[in-house]
Amino acid sequence: MDFVQKDPNVMTFMMQIVQQKYGNEVESKFLEEEANKLYDEFGDKLVNYFEPMLTEEQRTQFDKLVQEGADQNKLLEFLIASIENLEQKILDILNQFKNDYLAR
Repeated sequence: MDFVQKDPNVMTFMMQIVQQKYGNEVESKFLEEEANKLYDEFGDKLVNYFEPMLTEEQRTQFDKLVQEGADQNKLLEFLIASIENLEQKILDILNQFKNDYLAR
């Protein structure tokens, strides 16, 4: 299993929504575990959402970057260059993810 540096802003957001759902008195161990689980869930959701937007050629290039072990920043740079308004789309998905999580 390879460890990728988690984006601190997204991680903070995940911790905030866990606290919003369970209250500020939530145990720190649970908070961290739940936030990590949500972070991974959100990463999967992003890949599933954006991969179909790539052309066949872009998908091949993206897969090559992944196989070469490119870090998250390189992958994000590639997606930003390949998909129009990517940052806004990520924010939209993040807000929808929050609403879905709070409704569970």
